[in-house]
Amino acid sequence: MKQLAEDFGAIFKRDRSFIIWMVVNFGLGLWLFLESLFRLDPTSRLYWRYSGVVNSYDDGAWWYMLSFSIIAIVLGAGHILISARLHSKRGKDVARLFLGVSCVIIIVALHALLSLVGRG
Repeated sequence: MKQLAEDFGAIFKRDRSFIIWMVVNFGLGLWLFLESLFRLDPTSRLYWRYSGVVNSYDDGAWWYMLSFSIIAIVLGAGHILISARLHSKRGKDVARLFLGVSCVIIIVALHALLSLVGRG
């Protein structure tokens, strides 16, 4: 934990542009988290699970979709912590690439969520 605090301290002192990547990643993760919590209707049935056995989509309960909120927490907060560690160990380019890919994954998950609930 102490090393992580030192990593963040070094980032704040040396590479302030990397903070923008962190804020964007956290903001997108927060957006996905809030969308998944507040936009899902408990009474709706969503066709979202693909069954390869019968080659069709199954309808499932809406609370299965709360997995998007777990993805949002992992991608929004967890990847920031990992990128801070990567920044000190592997360099800023690898850490920026990692956060960039994380942002793309969040955007794809957000689009999928909005498509599933009929707003995307």
